[in-house]
Amino acid sequence: MEDLKHSLITISTSNISVLQTLLTSFHLHNCSPTPQAYRFVFKTLTKTSQLNNITSVLNHLETSEKFDTPESIFKDVIFTYGSSGKIQEAINLFFKIPNFRCVPSAYTLNALLLVLVRKRSNLEMVPEILLKASRMGVRLEESTFRILIDALCRIGEVDYATELVKYMSDDCVIVDPRLYSRLLSSVCKHKDSSCFDIVGYVEGLRKTRFSPGLRDYTVVMRFLVEGGRGKEVVSVRNQMKCDRIEPDIVCYTIILQGVIADEDYSKAEKLFDELLLLGLTPDVYTYNVYINGLCKQNDIEGGIKMMSSMEKLGSEPNVVTYNILIKALVIAGDLTRAKTLWKEMETNGVDRNSHTYDIMINAFIEVDEVVCAHGLLEEAFKRNLVVKSSRAEQVICRLCEKGLMDQAVELIAHLN
Repeated sequence: MEDLKHSLITISTSNISVLQTLLTSFHLHNCSPTPQAYRFVFKTLTKTSQLNNITSVLNHLETSEKFDTPESIFKDVIFTYGSSGKIQEAINLFFKIPNFRCVPSAYTLNALLLVLVRKRSNLEMVPEILLKASRMGVRLEESTFRILIDALCRIGEVDYATELVKYMSDDCVIVDPRLYSRLLSSVCKHKDSSCFDIVGYVEGLRKTRFSPGLRDYTVVMRFLVEGGRGKEVVSVRNQMKCDRIEPDIVCYTIILQGVIADEDYSKAEKLFDELLLLGLTPDVYTYNVYINGLCKQNDIEGGIKMMSSMEKLGSEPNVVTYNILIKALVIAGDLTRAKTLWKEMETNGVDRNSHTYDIMINAFIEVDEVVCAHGLLEEAFKRNLVVKSSRAEQVICRLCEKGLMDQAVELIAHLN
């Protein structure tokens, strides 16, 4: 092996083939190449980008050697072929494994599948490959299904992925709980949140021995809220309690968001009190959702008081908190109070974002204070913030109406 390693260092600068080097190195010591030697040769060919020589080495290994070839060698070569885009060569090698005095298993099948699932177009070949592999006596393991399900989830084919999970359960294959979570997350990502029966879907998975955890319930709740189905979120929370899983602050925040979106404000009050009684500490996201609910009820004073309470309880308001309150004040026609909060942001070290500027620019346009709107727009540009093009066009039009053509032209030049 030492002679072989030394010989292969200079092989790229000589005309001697890798195969010849392999055989010569061992012949000098009156012995035959070992499986480890072949594995080293394949790795060397891969590192030195001499993939064309792999075929000749494989042929010699198949026809001239007598030892049982370790399956790990084929895994390495299959990965090498896959990384180089030689998909058909990888497939052919897998089905030739018995010729090398080796019994293929899920170990090498998984290697081939990992190569195939990198591209969606290759997935069409998978069913036939699985069928042929089965005829060769290769038994699909949980790891094999995991590769396939992960690939299907990644490309959005969640119905096929679900069928595979059900097949695993029917075939008494132990399913890793993380695989269920991966599937559920993918379903919530690719299905229509406004109408898909996600609760019924989870119940269907339960029949395949799935026990949802806190993270799974959180994914389902967020899916329902995104679809505007806040009332169903409450039923999910009740199911969690039946499963003896206590919702955390993230869950309660999502539930609050759902019931507030449905304008069930009395329920939101009860939920907020409930989470406090459970000893949960609201974070800035929880407060923002609750403050937004107060503002939707036109209780802006309550929202401002809640923001003050946040600070006392050690949860600093962020830009979203201020945006919610400033927008509510603008809608209520209290631009003076909105300006006060605008200045307060700078005092408290909270950076304004594009949305903050958009709210105030629009407010100044509405009260015909176009110079102030123009000033904020210029300020936003200097901070490299992205402002809606429609908002900038509004400012330009108002500047022209006021006869402020120079400012309008400068603004147009800035946009271009």
